[in-house]
Amino acid sequence: MRLNKFIAETGFCSRRKADELINEGRVTVNKHEAIIGMDVKPEDVVKIDGERVKLNTRYEYYILNKPKRVICSNEDKFGRRLAVDFIKSRARLFTYGRLDFMTEGLIIISNDGEVYNHVMHPRKKLYKSYIAKVSREIEDKDIEALQHGVVIDGKRTAPAKVKKIDKKELRIAIFEGRNRQIRKMLETLGYNVNSLKRIKVGELTLGNLQVGEYRALNEDEIKYLKSL
Repeated sequence: MRLNKFIAETGFCSRRKADELINEGRVTVNKHEAIIGMDVKPEDVVKIDGERVKLNTRYEYYILNKPKRVICSNEDKFGRRLAVDFIKSRARLFTYGRLDFMTEGLIIISNDGEVYNHVMHPRKKLYKSYIAKVSREIEDKDIEALQHGVVIDGKRTAPAKVKKIDKKELRIAIFEGRNRQIRKMLETLGYNVNSLKRIKVGELTLGNLQVGEYRALNEDEIKYLKSL
């Protein structure tokens, strides 16, 4: 098994992050510094920053309805609340499909490092759906602009799926994952975003979860996640 896949399957991090750790010289295999692309066996001793990591025998998968003012990270130097803190589990958990500090809604949390490749890798082109409430009435020409793509940070976005819900409210679905993308898309068109909530990732939905609540994925949802 490739080392980056082994690390991902321990639940420590994604394959991409594992490669970064290997390049930084933070990974050893049987007391020797690891190299990108090497293979390992289950009995090999793999350590990251001196701590051994082992293959998981049980993976956990959750959906959290993330509140505003919560961080999608495993640590925060300012002491802000973390999304993973909402989950009652002893497993080393990570968030997948990050939401910014002021955005609420669906976030996937798991100790399975392969979730990144199933859900977040750009080649998957998996749509994520949001409800945005903005500062003024939404014009039809701006809906068309979003559907064709707008330029943010010097690069045009991929076409979005957009539906107007009310005068100042729309549903928008994108498959890209650029930083604060929807906020920037709407701000480029002259709208201030009053609230933003993610309601769907692929076929995974919040269901009846209230803000701050979470649930474990059922068997069908886990199969769907792994099929992506």
